[in-house]
Amino acid sequence: MVEKSVYEPREDTFLMATQVKKLAKGKVLEIGAGSGYLSDIAAQKKAVKSVTACDINPHSIAYMQKQERKGKLAFRKKIKIIKSDLFSTIKGKYATIIFNPPYLPEDDREGGGWLKKATTGGKKGWETIQNFLNNLAEFLETNGKTLLLFSSLTNKAKVEELIANRLFDYKKLSQKKLPFEMLYVYEITKSKVLKDLEKKKITQIRKFAHGHRGIVYQALMGKKKVAIKVQKDKKGPDRIRNEVNWLKELNKKNIGPKFIFTDKTYFVMEFVEGQKIWDYIAANDKTSIKKIIKNAFSQCAKMDQIGVTKEEMHHPIKHLLIVDDRAKLIDFERCRRTKDPKNVTQFAQFITSTSFLVALMGKGFTINQDKIRRLAKIYKSNMCDRNLDKIIKEVK
Repeated sequence: MVEKSVYEPREDTFLMATQVKKLAKGKVLEIGAGSGYLSDIAAQKKAVKSVTACDINPHSIAYMQKQERKGKLAFRKKIKIIKSDLFSTIKGKYATIIFNPPYLPEDDREGGGWLKKATTGGKKGWETIQNFLNNLAEFLETNGKTLLLFSSLTNKAKVEELIANRLFDYKKLSQKKLPFEMLYVYEITKSKVLKDLEKKKITQIRKFAHGHRGIVYQALMGKKKVAIKVQKDKKGPDRIRNEVNWLKELNKKNIGPKFIFTDKTYFVMEFVEGQKIWDYIAANDKTSIKKIIKNAFSQCAKMDQIGVTKEEMHHPIKHLLIVDDRAKLIDFERCRRTKDPKNVTQFAQFITSTSFLVALMGKGFTINQDKIRRLAKIYKSNMCDRNLDKIIKEVK
C-alpha cells in the first residue's frame, strides 16, 4: 500500500510499464516518479546502466527513499532519487526518459494536495506536458527515446501538435480503453532536422509561425535569436531554395533578415523582433512614421531596380516590421524575378487604402489619395529616384 500523498500505481502506470520493459536502456531518467514503480522496472533491465528517479512531491521522495532503505527497490545501486520540478535540478543527457505526467484537465470538484498535482496537468490538461517538452531536447541523447503517457481527456491532437512544434518525431506505441477515456503511450525521438540543428549548437527551438510552404521556428544560436524555416510539403524545397537565393541577394542591399546557413529542407536566418506597422503608427508621432514610410519605399525601390517583385507589398501587415525605427521586410518565399516589378506601386496602394489613410490622418497627415496613385503610375513607367521622391513628398 502506497502512502496517502503518493500516486499509487494503477492502469496508466501498468500500461507504461509494458513499454519500459521493452524499450528502456542506457541512462534512464523518470520525471514524476511517484512511488518509484517504473524506475524500479527500468532498473531491473540489464540494458539499463542507471536510473534517476525524480519528483517534486516531497512525500514521493521520502517514500522512495524508505523503500530503498528497506531493499524493496530492485537493483537499488542503479537508482538515484532526487527532488526536481520537471528538469529543474537534472543534469546530463539520457538515453531513455520516462514521463507519466499529470494529464487531466482542471476539475473544481477535485480536492487539493499532492495527489491532485499528480493527476491534474493544468486548466486544459496538457500544460505540464508542454512545459516538459520545452526542455526535453536538452536532456535527451541524440538517438534517445522518450516514453510519454497521456489520455484522450488531455486532447490527443493538441499533444501531437506540441510534440511536432518542437521538431520531435513521435509514434503511438500502445493504448488502452478505460470507461471514460483512452490512454496512450507515445515514443518521442529527435527528428533529423533537430539533430542537425543541435550539431550546429542551436537550442531552445519553438514553433513561431506558419508560412505558405514552411513552418518558422524561433531558437537560440549561442545567445543570438535565430529563425528557422522548415519545409512542410513537397513544394517546400523549391520555396526554400527560392527564399534562400533571394535573401542572399537582398542582404547585399541591406534588405531582409540576415541569412546564416541552409540545408536541403530548411534554412536559418536572423530572428526579427519588431512592431507591426499598425502598432507602430498607434504608438509614434508623425515624424517617426514618415521616416518609416520613406524607408519602406526606399527598400521597395531597390527591389524594383533589380527586377524582383516581393508580391505582398499591397498588404504587408505580416511582412513589414519596425525595428529600431527602421522598416524591416521579412518573408521572401514568393519573391520572383520579373520585367514588371510592383513593389513601390503596391506599397503606394497600401498607404492610400482607406484604413491606412484613416490611421495616418489620425496622426496629422494630409494625404491626397488620387495624387499619390497618379504619381505611382508615373513611377511605374519610369522607375527613377526623382519619380519616387515625388510619391514620398506627398506623404505629408
